[in-house]
Amino acid sequence: MTAALVLVAALAQAPESLVRQLFGGVSLKAPKSWALSSEDASSKEWGSADDRARLAFSAFPVEPARPAKACVKQLVEALQAEGFSDTSVGGAPAARKITTDFIGEKEEDKVDANKVTTTTVVGCNGKTKWLLTFSNRTADGARYGALLKRVLDSVTYQR
Repeated sequence: MTAALVLVAALAQAPESLVRQLFGGVSLKAPKSWALSSEDASSKEWGSADDRARLAFSAFPVEPARPAKACVKQLVEALQAEGFSDTSVGGAPAARKITTDFIGEKEEDKVDANKVTTTTVVGCNGKTKWLLTFSNRTADGARYGALLKRVLDSVTYQR
């Protein structure tokens, strides 16, 4: 009986399998079991089976090519957003912003059960620029935070 409980606990904590996704000059690994909800030539969006998290990724060529840091700065400025901090993803400059909001617009909707955390990350190597958004219920932060780290760690620029 104890061995069965240990096995169930281990399976419950098993990390989500990831599968490589190609986007022109960049790739990343996305959750294999998540449903693809939209796709076009340069973007994909996935949702978790329990509908508690979403991942969107878009990538575009940089024309004309420019220094990577300047490219990231232009991406942040285009989003007209404050609160981005510099980071590095895939060995190239990037910027990240984390915001918290609520599902629903009424005052009574503003409860912890409806709290959502969105991480926005932009990156560029001077030839390819990309935007990633990852939203999840804030209560699930430990579960999905680890998954987001694995997705970001998988970003690879094509040579």
